[in-house]
Amino acid sequence: MTSYRYTAIDQYGHRQRGMLDVADEQALMASLQQQGLELLTFKLAQSLLWRQPRVNTQTLILFCVQMEQLLQAGVPLLQSVAELTDQSEHRGMMLALQGVQRELEAGKLLSQALQAQPQVFPALLGQLIAAGECTGQLPEIFGHLTRTLSWQAELVAQVRRGLTYPAVLCVMVSVAAYVMLTFLVPQMASFLQSLGQSLPWSTRLLLALSDAVMGYGVWLVFGLIVLVSAMLLAIRRSPTLAFFVDQRLLKLPVVGRLWHQLVLARLCRFLGLMYQAGIPLLQALEWCQPLLQQRVMAHALSEVHQRVQAGESLTASFAATRHFPPLMLRMLSVGETTGALDKMLFQLATFYDREVQSQLQMLLRLLEPALTIALGLMLLFLMAAVMLPVYDSFSSLRY
Repeated sequence: MTSYRYTAIDQYGHRQRGMLDVADEQALMASLQQQGLELLTFKLAQSLLWRQPRVNTQTLILFCVQMEQLLQAGVPLLQSVAELTDQSEHRGMMLALQGVQRELEAGKLLSQALQAQPQVFPALLGQLIAAGECTGQLPEIFGHLTRTLSWQAELVAQVRRGLTYPAVLCVMVSVAAYVMLTFLVPQMASFLQSLGQSLPWSTRLLLALSDAVMGYGVWLVFGLIVLVSAMLLAIRRSPTLAFFVDQRLLKLPVVGRLWHQLVLARLCRFLGLMYQAGIPLLQALEWCQPLLQQRVMAHALSEVHQRVQAGESLTASFAATRHFPPLMLRMLSVGETTGALDKMLFQLATFYDREVQSQLQMLLRLLEPALTIALGLMLLFLMAAVMLPVYDSFSSLRY
Protein backbone atom coordinates (compact mmCIF):
# COMPACT_ATOMS: atom_id res chain seq x y z
CA MET A 1 0.00 0.00 0.00
CA THR A 2 1.38 3.39 -1.08
CA SER A 3 0.30 6.82 0.18
CA TYR A 4 -0.34 9.53 -2.44
CA ARG A 5 -1.05 13.23 -2.01
CA TYR A 6 -3.26 14.37 -4.85
CA THR A 7 -4.84 17.46 -6.33
CA ALA A 8 -8.15 16.85 -8.15
CA ILE A 9 -11.01 18.86 -9.62
CA ASP A 10 -14.71 18.14 -9.19
CA GLN A 11 -17.55 18.64 -11.64
CA TYR A 12 -17.98 22.28 -10.58
CA GLY A 13 -14.34 23.14 -11.20
CA HIS A 14 -13.38 23.29 -7.55
CA ARG A 15 -9.97 21.96 -6.60
CA GLN A 16 -9.66 19.42 -3.82
CA ARG A 17 -6.53 18.12 -2.13
CA GLY A 18 -6.11 15.02 -0.01
CA MET A 19 -4.22 11.80 0.60
CA LEU A 20 -5.16 8.21 -0.28
CA ASP A 21 -3.56 4.85 0.42
CA VAL A 22 -3.85 2.75 -2.74
CA ALA A 23 -1.84 0.13 -4.58
CA ASP A 24 -0.64 2.24 -7.52
CA GLU A 25 -1.41 5.25 -9.72
CA GLN A 26 -4.16 3.47 -11.64
CA ALA A 27 -5.93 2.61 -8.40
CA LEU A 28 -5.63 6.25 -7.34
CA MET A 29 -7.29 7.47 -10.55
CA ALA A 30 -10.03 4.84 -10.26
CA SER A 31 -10.75 5.75 -6.64
CA LEU A 32 -11.02 9.45 -7.45
CA GLN A 33 -13.26 8.80 -10.46
CA GLN A 34 -15.65 6.89 -8.20
CA GLN A 35 -15.85 10.03 -6.05
CA GLY A 36 -16.59 12.20 -9.09
CA LEU A 37 -13.11 13.76 -9.16
CA GLU A 38 -10.60 14.12 -11.96
CA LEU A 39 -6.94 13.74 -11.02
CA LEU A 40 -4.68 16.71 -11.78
CA THR A 41 -1.40 16.05 -9.97
CA PHE A 42 -0.13 13.59 -7.39
CA LYS A 43 3.03 12.72 -5.49
CA LEU A 44 4.19 10.17 -2.96
CA ALA A 45 3.37 11.08 0.62
CA GLN A 46 5.30 10.31 3.76
CA SER A 47 2.90 8.41 5.98
CA LEU A 48 2.58 9.33 9.63
CA LEU A 49 4.29 7.16 12.20
CA TRP A 50 1.04 6.18 13.88
CA ARG A 51 -0.38 5.01 10.57
CA GLN A 52 2.54 2.73 9.77
CA PRO A 53 3.97 0.89 12.78
CA ARG A 54 7.67 0.33 12.49
CA VAL A 55 8.80 -3.15 11.49
CA ASN A 56 11.91 -4.22 13.37
CA THR A 57 14.70 -6.47 12.16
CA GLN A 58 13.48 -9.52 14.07
CA THR A 59 10.14 -9.34 12.27
CA LEU A 60 11.93 -9.20 8.91
CA ILE A 61 14.09 -12.19 9.88
CA LEU A 62 10.97 -14.17 10.81
CA PHE A 63 9.41 -13.24 7.46
CA CYS A 64 12.47 -14.49 5.54
CA VAL A 65 12.60 -17.74 7.55
CA GLN A 66 8.92 -18.49 6.97
CA MET A 67 9.12 -17.65 3.27
CA GLU A 68 12.13 -19.94 2.84
CA GLN A 69 10.33 -22.82 4.55
CA LEU A 70 7.09 -22.36 2.63
CA LEU A 71 8.78 -22.06 -0.77
CA GLN A 72 11.00 -25.07 -0.12
CA ALA A 73 7.88 -27.03 0.81
CA GLY A 74 6.39 -26.23 -2.62
CA VAL A 75 3.74 -23.76 -1.48
CA PRO A 76 2.94 -21.25 -4.29
CA LEU A 77 4.23 -17.74 -3.80
CA LEU A 78 0.87 -15.98 -3.58
CA GLN A 79 -0.46 -18.57 -1.15
CA SER A 80 2.69 -18.25 0.99
CA VAL A 81 2.24 -14.49 1.27
CA ALA A 82 -1.46 -14.90 2.07
CA GLU A 83 -0.71 -17.38 4.85
CA LEU A 84 1.92 -15.13 6.39
CA THR A 85 -0.52 -12.22 6.21
CA ASP A 86 -3.10 -14.17 8.18
CA GLN A 87 -0.56 -15.41 10.73
CA SER A 88 1.26 -12.11 11.28
CA GLU A 89 0.87 -10.70 14.79
CA HIS A 90 2.72 -7.47 13.97
CA ARG A 91 0.31 -4.86 12.64
CA GLY A 92 2.91 -3.09 10.51
CA MET A 93 4.04 -6.33 8.83
CA MET A 94 0.43 -7.43 8.35
CA LEU A 95 -0.42 -4.19 6.53
CA ALA A 96 2.75 -4.46 4.44
CA LEU A 97 2.01 -8.06 3.46
CA GLN A 98 -1.53 -7.10 2.52
CA GLY A 99 -0.07 -4.57 0.12
CA VAL A 100 2.36 -7.19 -1.24
CA GLN A 101 -0.51 -9.61 -1.74
CA ARG A 102 -2.49 -7.04 -3.73
CA GLU A 103 0.55 -6.30 -5.90
CA LEU A 104 1.04 -10.00 -6.60
CA GLU A 105 -2.63 -10.43 -7.49
CA ALA A 106 -2.24 -7.52 -9.92
CA GLY A 107 0.47 -9.47 -11.75
CA LYS A 108 3.61 -7.85 -10.37
CA LEU A 109 6.74 -9.67 -9.24
CA LEU A 110 7.55 -10.18 -5.59
CA SER A 111 10.62 -7.95 -5.86
CA GLN A 112 8.50 -5.15 -7.33
CA ALA A 113 5.91 -5.55 -4.57
CA LEU A 114 8.58 -5.33 -1.88
CA GLN A 115 10.35 -2.37 -3.48
CA ALA A 116 7.04 -0.48 -3.50
CA GLN A 117 7.24 -0.36 0.32
CA PRO A 118 10.75 0.87 1.16
CA GLN A 119 9.63 1.99 4.63
CA VAL A 120 9.16 -1.68 5.61
CA PHE A 121 11.42 -3.73 3.35
CA PRO A 122 15.02 -2.50 2.88
CA ALA A 123 16.53 -2.19 -0.57
CA LEU A 124 18.65 -5.30 -0.04
CA LEU A 125 15.56 -7.53 0.06
CA GLY A 126 14.15 -6.28 -3.21
CA GLN A 127 17.46 -6.47 -5.05
CA LEU A 128 18.39 -9.99 -3.93
CA ILE A 129 14.86 -11.30 -4.44
CA ALA A 130 14.92 -9.87 -7.98
CA ALA A 131 18.08 -11.89 -8.59
CA GLY A 132 16.42 -14.98 -7.12
CA GLU A 133 13.46 -14.55 -9.45
CA CYS A 134 15.80 -14.38 -12.46
CA THR A 135 17.84 -17.42 -11.43
CA GLY A 136 15.04 -19.51 -9.91
CA GLN A 137 16.76 -19.61 -6.51
CA LEU A 138 14.16 -17.74 -4.49
CA PRO A 139 14.18 -20.10 -1.43
CA GLU A 140 17.99 -19.94 -1.29
CA ILE A 141 17.88 -16.15 -1.48
CA PHE A 142 15.54 -16.00 1.52
CA GLY A 143 18.02 -18.22 3.39
CA HIS A 144 20.87 -15.83 2.57
CA LEU A 145 18.73 -12.89 3.67
CA THR A 146 17.99 -14.62 6.98
CA ARG A 147 21.68 -15.07 7.74
CA THR A 148 22.57 -11.53 6.63
CA LEU A 149 19.83 -9.86 8.67
CA SER A 150 20.71 -12.04 11.67
CA TRP A 151 24.34 -10.96 11.37
CA GLN A 152 23.32 -7.29 11.33
CA ALA A 153 20.92 -7.76 14.25
CA GLU A 154 23.55 -9.54 16.35
CA LEU A 155 26.09 -6.80 15.70
CA VAL A 156 23.60 -4.09 16.72
CA ALA A 157 22.60 -6.09 19.82
CA GLN A 158 26.25 -6.49 20.78
CA VAL A 159 26.80 -2.75 20.55
CA ARG A 160 23.70 -2.04 22.62
CA ARG A 161 24.71 -4.54 25.31
CA GLY A 162 28.16 -3.03 25.49
CA LEU A 163 26.92 0.55 25.68
CA THR A 164 24.27 -0.06 28.35
CA TYR A 165 26.59 0.29 31.34
CA PRO A 166 28.53 3.30 29.93
CA ALA A 167 25.25 5.03 29.09
CA VAL A 168 23.89 4.47 32.61
CA LEU A 169 27.17 5.68 34.07
CA CYS A 170 27.12 8.83 31.92
CA VAL A 171 23.57 9.59 33.04
CA MET A 172 24.53 9.11 36.68
CA VAL A 173 27.57 11.37 36.29
CA SER A 174 25.46 14.05 34.59
CA VAL A 175 22.78 13.93 37.28
CA ALA A 176 25.38 14.03 40.06
CA ALA A 177 27.17 16.98 38.48
CA TYR A 178 23.89 18.85 38.00
CA VAL A 179 22.82 18.29 41.62
CA MET A 180 26.19 19.43 42.92
CA LEU A 181 26.36 22.55 40.75
CA THR A 182 22.77 23.64 41.38
CA PHE A 183 22.22 22.55 45.00
CA LEU A 184 25.38 21.80 46.98
CA VAL A 185 27.81 24.35 45.56
CA PRO A 186 25.44 27.37 45.93
CA GLN A 187 24.93 26.49 49.59
CA MET A 188 28.68 26.27 50.16
CA ALA A 189 29.52 29.37 48.11
CA SER A 190 28.76 31.82 50.92
CA PHE A 191 30.81 29.74 53.37
CA LEU A 192 33.80 29.56 51.03
CA GLN A 193 33.67 33.29 50.34
CA SER A 194 33.37 34.11 54.05
CA LEU A 195 36.72 32.53 54.78
CA GLY A 196 38.32 35.85 53.84
CA GLN A 197 41.12 34.31 51.79
CA SER A 198 41.92 34.22 48.12
CA LEU A 199 40.28 31.16 46.64
CA PRO A 200 42.31 28.70 44.51
CA TRP A 201 41.63 28.45 40.80
CA SER A 202 39.73 25.18 41.20
CA THR A 203 37.27 26.75 43.63
CA ARG A 204 36.81 29.83 41.44
CA LEU A 205 36.18 27.59 38.43
CA LEU A 206 33.66 25.53 40.39
CA LEU A 207 31.77 28.64 41.52
CA ALA A 208 31.78 30.03 37.97
CA LEU A 209 30.40 26.75 36.62
CA SER A 210 27.71 26.75 39.28
CA ASP A 211 26.68 30.33 38.41
CA ALA A 212 26.63 29.49 34.69
CA VAL A 213 24.45 26.41 35.19
CA MET A 214 22.11 28.24 37.56
CA GLY A 215 21.74 31.25 35.30
CA TYR A 216 22.03 29.84 31.78
CA GLY A 217 21.61 26.06 32.15
CA VAL A 218 18.31 25.89 30.28
CA TRP A 219 19.61 28.09 27.48
CA LEU A 220 22.82 26.05 27.20
CA VAL A 221 20.85 22.82 26.81
CA PHE A 222 18.50 24.44 24.32
CA GLY A 223 21.41 25.87 22.35
CA LEU A 224 23.14 22.49 22.29
CA ILE A 225 19.99 20.81 20.96
CA VAL A 226 19.59 23.49 18.29
CA LEU A 227 23.25 23.22 17.29
CA VAL A 228 23.13 19.43 16.96
CA SER A 229 19.85 19.58 15.03
CA ALA A 230 21.26 22.23 12.69
CA MET A 231 24.37 20.14 12.05
CA LEU A 232 22.32 17.02 11.31
CA LEU A 233 20.03 18.99 9.00
CA ALA A 234 23.02 20.53 7.20
CA ILE A 235 24.60 17.10 6.75
CA ARG A 236 21.32 15.74 5.37
CA ARG A 237 20.81 18.67 2.98
CA SER A 238 24.42 19.09 1.79
CA PRO A 239 26.06 16.07 0.11
CA THR A 240 29.41 17.86 0.15
CA LEU A 241 29.28 18.41 3.91
CA ALA A 242 28.08 14.84 4.48
CA PHE A 243 30.97 13.50 2.40
CA PHE A 244 33.43 15.66 4.37
CA VAL A 245 32.06 14.40 7.71
CA ASP A 246 32.27 10.76 6.62
CA GLN A 247 35.82 11.39 5.41
CA ARG A 248 36.83 12.87 8.77
CA LEU A 249 35.18 10.03 10.69
CA LEU A 250 37.13 7.42 8.75
CA LYS A 251 40.38 9.08 9.87
CA LEU A 252 39.62 8.88 13.58
CA PRO A 253 42.20 6.74 15.44
CA VAL A 254 40.04 3.88 16.75
CA VAL A 255 36.46 4.50 15.65
CA GLY A 256 37.51 5.20 12.07
CA ARG A 257 39.31 1.86 11.70
CA LEU A 258 36.38 0.02 13.27
CA TRP A 259 33.88 1.70 10.95
CA HIS A 260 36.08 1.03 7.91
CA GLN A 261 36.25 -2.68 8.69
CA LEU A 262 32.50 -2.78 9.30
CA VAL A 263 31.88 -1.27 5.85
CA LEU A 264 34.32 -3.77 4.29
CA ALA A 265 32.49 -6.67 5.96
CA ARG A 266 29.15 -5.37 4.69
CA LEU A 267 30.53 -4.85 1.17
CA CYS A 268 32.08 -8.32 0.92
CA ARG A 269 28.95 -9.99 2.28
CA PHE A 270 26.50 -8.15 0.02
CA LEU A 271 28.69 -8.38 -3.08
CA GLY A 272 29.23 -12.09 -2.48
CA LEU A 273 25.51 -12.68 -2.05
CA MET A 274 24.64 -10.87 -5.24
CA TYR A 275 27.40 -12.52 -7.26
CA GLN A 276 26.40 -15.96 -5.95
CA ALA A 277 22.76 -15.24 -6.79
CA GLY A 278 23.69 -14.69 -10.44
CA ILE A 279 23.59 -10.90 -10.58
CA PRO A 280 26.12 -9.54 -13.13
CA LEU A 281 29.18 -8.04 -11.51
CA LEU A 282 28.60 -4.52 -12.83
CA GLN A 283 25.03 -4.49 -11.59
CA ALA A 284 26.09 -5.92 -8.22
CA LEU A 285 28.70 -3.17 -7.80
CA GLU A 286 26.06 -0.57 -8.57
CA TRP A 287 23.49 -2.05 -6.20
CA CYS A 288 25.99 -2.31 -3.33
CA GLN A 289 26.79 1.41 -3.30
CA PRO A 290 23.75 2.64 -1.33
CA LEU A 291 23.91 -0.40 0.97
CA LEU A 292 27.30 0.59 2.40
CA GLN A 293 25.82 3.60 4.27
CA GLN A 294 29.20 5.35 4.09
CA ARG A 295 29.60 8.03 1.44
CA VAL A 296 33.37 7.85 1.03
CA MET A 297 33.37 4.09 0.51
CA ALA A 298 30.28 4.31 -1.70
CA HIS A 299 32.10 6.85 -3.88
CA ALA A 300 35.12 4.54 -4.04
CA LEU A 301 32.86 1.65 -5.08
CA SER A 302 31.33 3.88 -7.76
CA GLU A 303 34.84 4.48 -9.10
CA VAL A 304 35.42 0.71 -9.09
CA HIS A 305 32.21 0.27 -11.09
CA GLN A 306 33.35 2.81 -13.67
CA ARG A 307 36.78 1.20 -14.03
CA VAL A 308 35.36 -2.31 -14.40
CA GLN A 309 32.90 -1.00 -16.97
CA ALA A 310 35.85 0.53 -18.86
CA GLY A 311 37.53 -2.89 -19.07
CA GLU A 312 39.88 -3.02 -16.06
CA SER A 313 40.06 -6.06 -13.82
CA LEU A 314 38.20 -6.08 -10.53
CA THR A 315 41.36 -6.25 -8.42
CA ALA A 316 43.06 -3.41 -10.31
CA SER A 317 39.92 -1.29 -10.00
CA PHE A 318 39.75 -1.78 -6.23
CA ALA A 319 43.48 -1.07 -5.88
CA ALA A 320 43.23 2.19 -7.86
CA THR A 321 40.87 3.75 -5.30
CA ARG A 322 43.35 3.26 -2.38
CA HIS A 323 40.47 2.69 0.04
CA PHE A 324 40.76 -1.10 0.28
CA PRO A 325 43.44 -3.00 2.26
CA PRO A 326 46.06 -5.28 0.66
CA LEU A 327 44.50 -8.43 2.14
CA MET A 328 41.23 -7.76 0.35
CA LEU A 329 43.07 -7.09 -2.92
CA ARG A 330 45.02 -10.37 -2.68
CA MET A 331 41.87 -12.36 -1.93
CA LEU A 332 40.03 -10.71 -4.84
CA SER A 333 42.94 -11.54 -7.14
CA VAL A 334 42.79 -15.19 -6.08
CA GLY A 335 39.01 -15.22 -6.58
CA GLU A 336 39.32 -13.76 -10.08
CA THR A 337 42.06 -16.22 -11.02
CA THR A 338 40.32 -19.34 -9.72
CA GLY A 339 36.76 -18.34 -10.62
CA ALA A 340 35.67 -18.56 -6.97
CA LEU A 341 35.04 -14.88 -6.37
CA ASP A 342 31.98 -15.46 -4.19
CA LYS A 343 33.90 -17.82 -1.87
CA MET A 344 36.72 -15.31 -1.46
CA LEU A 345 34.21 -12.54 -0.71
CA PHE A 346 32.49 -14.66 1.94
CA GLN A 347 35.85 -15.49 3.53
CA LEU A 348 36.71 -11.79 3.60
CA ALA A 349 33.31 -10.99 5.14
CA THR A 350 33.92 -13.58 7.87
CA PHE A 351 37.41 -12.23 8.55
CA TYR A 352 36.31 -8.60 8.81
CA ASP A 353 33.29 -9.62 10.85
CA ARG A 354 35.60 -11.24 13.42
CA GLU A 355 37.87 -8.21 13.40
CA VAL A 356 34.92 -5.89 14.00
CA GLN A 357 33.63 -7.99 16.88
CA SER A 358 37.04 -8.31 18.58
CA GLN A 359 37.84 -4.60 18.24
CA LEU A 360 34.36 -3.64 19.36
CA GLN A 361 34.61 -5.80 22.47
CA MET A 362 38.04 -4.35 23.26
CA LEU A 363 36.74 -0.80 22.79
CA LEU A 364 33.75 -1.42 25.03
CA ARG A 365 35.94 -3.03 27.68
CA LEU A 366 38.17 0.05 27.68
CA LEU A 367 35.22 2.42 27.76
CA GLU A 368 33.96 1.26 31.15
CA PRO A 369 37.16 1.91 33.15
CA ALA A 370 37.70 5.16 31.23
CA LEU A 371 34.30 6.45 32.35
CA THR A 372 34.93 5.23 35.88
CA ILE A 373 38.24 7.12 35.95
CA ALA A 374 36.50 10.21 34.56
CA LEU A 375 33.91 10.00 37.35
CA GLY A 376 36.67 9.67 39.94
CA LEU A 377 38.55 12.67 38.54
CA MET A 378 35.38 14.76 38.61
CA LEU A 379 34.75 13.86 42.25
CA LEU A 380 38.41 14.56 43.05
CA PHE A 381 38.12 17.98 41.45
CA LEU A 382 34.97 18.79 43.44
CA MET A 383 36.55 17.67 46.71
CA ALA A 384 39.71 19.66 46.00
CA ALA A 385 37.73 22.75 45.05
CA VAL A 386 35.78 22.60 48.32
CA MET A 387 38.42 21.35 50.75
CA LEU A 388 41.48 23.34 49.63
CA PRO A 389 40.20 26.75 50.85
CA VAL A 390 39.01 25.14 54.11
CA TYR A 391 42.43 23.57 54.61
CA ASP A 392 44.16 26.86 53.85
CA SER A 393 41.91 28.62 56.34
CA PHE A 394 42.69 26.14 59.13
CA SER A 395 46.40 26.16 58.38
CA SER A 396 46.52 29.94 58.75
CA LEU A 397 45.07 29.83 62.28
CA ARG A 398 47.51 30.49 65.11
CA TYR A 399 47.09 29.23 68.61
